Amino acid sequence: MNKFSEVVKQARAAFNSGRTRPLQFRIQQMEALRRMIKERGPDITRALAADLHKVLLPRNGRPLFGRVGQRRDRDRDSRENEWTSYYEEMVYVLEEIEHMIKKLPEWAADEPVEKTPQTQQDEPYIHSEPLGVVLIIGAWNYPFNLIVQPMVGAIAAGNAVVLKPSELSENMASLLATIIPQYLDKDLYPVINGGVPETTELLKERFDHILYTGSTAVGKIIMTAAAKHLTPVTLEMGGKSPCYVDKDCDLDVACRRIAWGKFMNSGQTCVAPDYILCDPSIQNQIVEKLKKSLKEFYGEDAKKSRDYGRIINARHFQRVMGLIKGQKVALGGTGEEATRYIAPTILMDVDPQSPVMQEEIFGPVMPIVCVHSLEEAIQFINQHEKPLALYVFSSNDKVIKKMIAETSSGGVTANDVIVHLAVHSLPFGGVGHSGMGAYHGKKSFETFSHRRSCLVRSLQNDEAHKARYPPSPAKMPRH
Repeated sequence: MNKFSEVVKQARAAFNSGRTRPLQFRIQQMEALRRMIKERGPDITRALAADLHKVLLPRNGRPLFGRVGQRRDRDRDSRENEWTSYYEEMVYVLEEIEHMIKKLPEWAADEPVEKTPQTQQDEPYIHSEPLGVVLIIGAWNYPFNLIVQPMVGAIAAGNAVVLKPSELSENMASLLATIIPQYLDKDLYPVINGGVPETTELLKERFDHILYTGSTAVGKIIMTAAAKHLTPVTLEMGGKSPCYVDKDCDLDVACRRIAWGKFMNSGQTCVAPDYILCDPSIQNQIVEKLKKSLKEFYGEDAKKSRDYGRIINARHFQRVMGLIKGQKVALGGTGEEATRYIAPTILMDVDPQSPVMQEEIFGPVMPIVCVHSLEEAIQFINQHEKPLALYVFSSNDKVIKKMIAETSSGGVTANDVIVHLAVHSLPFGGVGHSGMGAYHGKKSFETFSHRRSCLVRSLQNDEAHKARYPPSPAKMPRH
């Protein structure tokens, strides 16, 4: 028995006690989670600042969560950017909680289904029941959102939830282990911290579902471990999300939106546009308009901007810097290892065979690959693994429809980036190497529920079913 067996055993005993079954309990726990976010917002912000350099005051100078608390004088000029933390990490969780609380009675109700000629007197329906004890393994790039948002769906569905934050975002991992037990049921929602050895031990335990967010390589390890217990998995991974920019397009708007999505969180976003595909005739225009947007966002020196992040650790800093080597740099290309800062970088005329096009970049580097037609762009996309997201910018609806019809990806946004994640009614998930399964909104409730097929029949009128009983008739009836 490993050291996590007792934690999982305790969570299962709490689940088996039945206290997660009433909807009111689930709603109370979600309300407690909402209260935690609002009351501990400054602490969450500080952890995000320490892990990902989301620093300085919001633009209006006023905290979003009331008084931040007593701070040492020397810290006042480096107070965290609460707006960035709130917008990127907390607002969608709060919206998810509100949506779940509002919709839970409707979703949890038994769902009648169409009757067949043989079941006209019966009651067939689908009953949603919790799976049991689920494991959620978070990611470091959005270390609050990517573990707490799926947790909301698991709670709504009535499960016990074991949380494993990423060890790379150590400040957030430590904070979650501290504050979640202060607001939520300690037995039902334990937080386990540690690195690869601890995660390996944890995966030896039996869970009823595992949701993992992270790399494809680790996703394979998660799936292998889950297979030993026949545990279903939801894998939210990444890949190189393409961004096709059509010549028939408002390039100013397109480049502003692309720059926002690419360089937010210093490029460390699983659905960030990974690279641009465009006709050679507009490549220079795209470069110049991206430069203009970056200057508007981050000023002349992004290193001094309160809105520009840092790479999570030294290993990833070296990895991303290595992808820039040997490329034609149109902007940036420099970095500072001591602070893990990499300047916003644009690469032109990128060879599709170069290293930067072989792996998900997960950093502030935007390669531009030239293609000569929409068909060539589609062919290029289809020659690679299916990405988590696909983006297409065009004023021609036929171009957009053709791109959607002839490619495959986890999700698509046309004429913007990333925003499909914010729509409750759109499931978020990958396909192929970018993942399996989905969550967000109702899909989260369904992911963490078993939709149980039920049929209730009366013991009366058994004569109607006489034909099914042996002995069978000597002759087949004529039709």
